[in-house]
Amino acid sequence: MYKSKISLKTEIRNYYYRNYRKASSSLSLAKKIHVWFYDFGLHCVFIYRFGQYARDVYKNNKLLGLLYMVVHKLLNYIVKLFYHVDIDSANIGLGLYIGHVGTIYIGHCNIGKNFCTTHNVTIGVGHAMTDENIPQIGDNVWIGTGSVITGAIKIGNRVTISAGSILSRDVPDGCLVGGNPARILLREYDNSRLIIETPND
Repeated sequence: MYKSKISLKTEIRNYYYRNYRKASSSLSLAKKIHVWFYDFGLHCVFIYRFGQYARDVYKNNKLLGLLYMVVHKLLNYIVKLFYHVDIDSANIGLGLYIGHVGTIYIGHCNIGKNFCTTHNVTIGVGHAMTDENIPQIGDNVWIGTGSVITGAIKIGNRVTISAGSILSRDVPDGCLVGGNPARILLREYDNSRLIIETPND
């Protein structure tokens, strides 16, 4: 099985759990359908993962992969047009969660697992974009509404970025940051109540 297909299934389970705090195996079909209809963040994450799956398929089967990639391009265009979410250039680990859609731009960057964000968030780079000159974001990071993260910065694990923050400098593990320009407000901050890891079914 493709690794990206496993990722796609994991993300769906993640959204089921966040909506009902129950493993997907214990949810009724009606509740699952409700999540699919009304959780717009799931739509965005599903299409992001489907794009990864399409690229994996293309490596092994050019014809089928091309068909999948065309479908993904169309779906991704719809996400940009109606939800104003553009995350396709980013490399994001498992557990991606979008709390509220709307004006989210995540450009070329590397992000770890259990990344949570919400609307009006921008993560990007300057003009000199290289693999070394992009944001590097660790695991279990939560970013609040209206935040901007830019430049070749490194954000550690378990970092919480408060709403409205403008961040352009490195942040060590376990910090709460906020402000414009953003600064460290608290060290050893526990953001586990914000980062909800999905249990295995």
